[in-house]
Amino acid sequence: WEAIMFASEHKLDNLVVIIDNNKICMLDYCKNIIDLTPLEKKFRTFNWKVKTIDGHDVRKICNTLHPLKIDRSGRPKVVIADTIKGRGVPQLEGDSLCHIKSLKEGEINDLLKGQK
Repeated sequence: WEAIMFASEHKLDNLVVIIDNNKICMLDYCKNIIDLTPLEKKFRTFNWKVKTIDGHDVRKICNTLHPLKIDRSGRPKVVIADTIKGRGVPQLEGDSLCHIKSLKEGEINDLLKGQK
């Protein structure tokens, strides 16, 4: 949080941070380890400009980043990209252990067949 405060104090308006907010830590859901909600409020408290978007929508990401890159309001910016860990891979999607899980060869082959 010191870096967050520093950026605001020194009006680093060329800074745009993207947070992948998948709500999962290494071995569990973040809310069970350290609850960071409401994340938006924390950044606003430190005078950051905050945008929350669907982190799976590439067009939305681009449309959000472009105006933030040229914004010289004297405030650093943060984009909170809400995502689902493992999205698109049914064996991993939303699983709190997906950081350390491995797929079996058959599961990988099934996924690759589905991509064709």
